[in-house]
Amino acid sequence: MLSRSISGLLGLRVVGARSFGVSALHLQKNVQGSLFGEVTETVDLTKDDDPNKISNKLTTATELSDDLDADTQLIEAKKNITPANDKQLQKYIEERDPLIKSLPEYLLPRAKREFYEQQVKRNGGFYDKSVRPKDPALRITREELEVLEPSVYVKSYRIKSSMKKATQLLRLLNGLDVKKALTQCHFSDKKVARDVAELLERGIADGAKLGLDSNDLYISQIWTGSDGQWQKRIEWKGRGRRGVIEHPYVHIKCILKTKSVTKRRLEHEAKLKEQKKKPWVQLSDKPIRGSMGGVYKW
Repeated sequence: MLSRSISGLLGLRVVGARSFGVSALHLQKNVQGSLFGEVTETVDLTKDDDPNKISNKLTTATELSDDLDADTQLIEAKKNITPANDKQLQKYIEERDPLIKSLPEYLLPRAKREFYEQQVKRNGGFYDKSVRPKDPALRITREELEVLEPSVYVKSYRIKSSMKKATQLLRLLNGLDVKKALTQCHFSDKKVARDVAELLERGIADGAKLGLDSNDLYISQIWTGSDGQWQKRIEWKGRGRRGVIEHPYVHIKCILKTKSVTKRRLEHEAKLKEQKKKPWVQLSDKPIRGSMGGVYKW
């Protein structure tokens, strides 16, 4: 029998071994000729093992998901979730973002906000600092006014240039409309003009996100500064001498403001300052100061 032949080949002695026999009558009962026909049902490999079958796909996916541990599933979930499609994150940002509300409502107390909005409505969009309320708590400081007025702050990346070279171009652009300044950068032959143009384009894009018209923006402030970590190398000279060469890196910062609000307010303040000036007189009547002495001076 089968068990005896296996034990004979391996040289083992099996105690109480039973032979495994199959009769012809038992084989005739099963059409497929399977020895385990009574235990398992007949399986059609051509149909049931089709990988495109939906049930097989679901079974395979379930088996794969069961094999993944909790950490792997968490990593996969983090890959699929982005800040843009995270509903809880977007809801939290909307609740905490001050730009969703009006800045006076977010920054000022109720009485101070009402006074500010009243002055803005009366002057057609800007706040008149010449109007001073009796209550000092209602006065708007210069720092508060700069924050309340619409503005865009942009900063460039690390630029391979010097502050002296960048300042020559920035003096030309300061005070211009942002589109005119962008045109000047496009036609400028200075290398740093490309980085300044990219900076202004980002400022226009950020202003559009805040609801500001690009035709209404102008450059209120633009300046440059050292970006730190300048590279140094040795400059070899003749007759055994040497020096140190520094490669400067700078950054450029810019503040864009609106002509309809900030520029109108500045023009109004300059006009009031001019009106408060006394008329110039060539020989004004002034008291004589000091002792004149006892003799004539003419």
